[in-house]
Amino acid sequence: MYKKILVAFDNAEKSKKAITTAVEIAKYSKGEICLLTSVKMPSFISAASPDMLKVLENDSRKLFTEVLKEYEDNIKKEGISASSVILNESPGKAIVRYAEKEEFDLIVMGSGNRGSIGRLLEGLGSVSNYVLQHAKCNVLIIKN
Repeated sequence: MYKKILVAFDNAEKSKKAITTAVEIAKYSKGEICLLTSVKMPSFISAASPDMLKVLENDSRKLFTEVLKEYEDNIKKEGISASSVILNESPGKAIVRYAEKEEFDLIVMGSGNRGSIGRLLEGLGSVSNYVLQHAKCNVLIIKN
């Protein structure tokens, strides 16, 4: 059974659905949920000044602090233990590292569904693919 569930959250619709799915799993298994996000800016933004990157990351941290608190409170209203964490490292690596360190049983996350052109333009690989390939626990990808 899944007692410790990590939800990777980026405020996209699929990650919101990942929370809903994790809540249903946690209700059934009497588990707990941790919401995780990363405020690390993608590598293609590295052309920006270090000061600008710091401002962007700080603004993201403020936004996610508020958003995650609201989701955390709603999860707790369902009778489920909930927490959240905001990291500042590459999202895929952050998810995998944190899941392993904290011994999560399951990672739930949305699929980005970006095409190869989108990945090329963004300079990013698929976070969900990275997690699938590197996580040592089960991973549930929300597709729609």
